[in-house]
Amino acid sequence: MTELWYTISQLWVGTFFYGIYFTLFCICIYILLRRPRSLSNTVLVVTAIALFILSTVQVVINLVLGAVNLGEIEIPFTRLHHAAILIYGINNMIAYGVIIYRCYLIWNNNIYVVSLPIILLIVTTGELFGVDLSLLKNPYLALSLATNILVTAMTAGRIWWIYRTARPYLQADVQRRYVSAISILVESGMLCPATVLAYLILGAIHSAKILQPPTFQVLTQIIGIAPTLIIVRVGLGAGVLSKEDHQNTVRATLCHSNGPQVT
Repeated sequence: MTELWYTISQLWVGTFFYGIYFTLFCICIYILLRRPRSLSNTVLVVTAIALFILSTVQVVINLVLGAVNLGEIEIPFTRLHHAAILIYGINNMIAYGVIIYRCYLIWNNNIYVVSLPIILLIVTTGELFGVDLSLLKNPYLALSLATNILVTAMTAGRIWWIYRTARPYLQADVQRRYVSAISILVESGMLCPATVLAYLILGAIHSAKILQPPTFQVLTQIIGIAPTLIIVRVGLGAGVLSKEDHQNTVRATLCHSNGPQVT
């Protein structure tokens, strides 16, 4: 009975967070489809759909694995388990690729700035697909944690530096948008690292290892929820910076850095 309810609790946690993700995804697609058509908007739509499809497949596989654990069906458990981990890895690669690309744009398309995060993403992806499929026996999650924290810090730090330099030249409403944009990046961007960290800590504590599988169920959905939540919050008007606001800020920053012009 204990094993039965333990398995059911894992499935409940996974489907509960999938329900949250489903709601956010519907809002996200509604927001994106209302925007003017552009390349960046198309990329966001395709990425959001890909993440959601993979997360849906992940939930289905987890439900099947739960049925196998309960003895309801008989199928190759190991292969299905490996498939679930590979799907998580693909989802992870897409989600982190998006945040690295966002960081690249914030840093004025400077490829050198995102070189280390790209290398970390390649290493973690290669490790998952080519070395070991067991998340408990390799540094895959630790490297993913480091990549996410690094990219989030670089992106938020860049916005903060621009805002801090140009603040004397900005209107009050634009200042509030910058502060809100930074808070969105930090709050939403830390969802996945916080869950990964919790997973690793639980694995290091012998008496708490029983909580690792439910935490992994949460992690498989958080990897899609985090970037989707950013899109939703921005689409709802939280921390939106118009193109004109950004250009004015950049000009103010350049004027401040270069000093007064002598004519």
